[in-house]
Amino acid sequence: MDIVIKSKFAGLILALSIIVFGLESSYSILLFLVVMLSIGIPHGSVDHIIAFINPEARKFSNRLTFYIIYISLILLNILIWIISPFIGLFVFLIISCYHFGETQVIGYNSTNNKLLNFVVGANILLSLFLNNIVELQGILYIIPEFSSLDLSNFDSVFFLLISVAVLMLSIVNFKIKRKVPLYAEITILYMVFFHTDLLTSFALYFGFCHSLPMLMLEFKAFKSESFVKFYIKTLPFTIISLIFGFVLYQFNNDLLTSDNLILFVFIVISSLTVPHVFIMKDFVKDK
Repeated sequence: MDIVIKSKFAGLILALSIIVFGLESSYSILLFLVVMLSIGIPHGSVDHIIAFINPEARKFSNRLTFYIIYISLILLNILIWIISPFIGLFVFLIISCYHFGETQVIGYNSTNNKLLNFVVGANILLSLFLNNIVELQGILYIIPEFSSLDLSNFDSVFFLLISVAVLMLSIVNFKIKRKVPLYAEITILYMVFFHTDLLTSFALYFGFCHSLPMLMLEFKAFKSESFVKFYIKTLPFTIISLIFGFVLYQFNNDLLTSDNLILFVFIVISSLTVPHVFIMKDFVKDK
């Protein structure tokens, strides 16, 4: 999995470079858009090919069945968000914890340890959100269950220390083949989250430390393809995803307004993530 590890650390170097040169404060939204459009969305835009690339992992009798199930999961997730944003957020976080953790341990350990996958992913999201606690509260206020929540008095340093403590206590007993590099990568991520706002933190992690390594792993699976030809294959569904986001944005719903842009982005991402996770689970098995 050298290609994955190299991609992860290349991503971390890019993320740290952006922070060192102060680009994250001046170009936060632009950075987010560029990362999402060039890496974030494309890495999930070959699911329709990845789902059939490993015969042993194939769960779909044909492509029509695949598209029906895939689209149904997207629509179901949107419906859940509309009916109950709280449940929608909960489902998104649970699934994301497992998915992010599963892909994070690639190169350091087998992905077969489901508890380890979840713990690592949960720790990353915990640090991401808690180190941007004030912004998080501003996003969550529209959800009734969080409308009266006041987290403004908490210090981000306190949450940084909690994140480190939880990481050390939670995975210290797991048998991990390459434990030190995994610790090092996650610790660097903590520092990235600590020094950047929520939108930038998510963009840097999701783009450079999650999507980029997975994009390279997917490219490796297309053994006879050049990277340009492979990347072109991601464009049709990347464009469809953008159209999907635009259509969703037009919904006359309090949850989906320009005033809640970051929350809206998370809803779009979560809707695309749900079916993507099941495809990637088979793809990264035993890696």
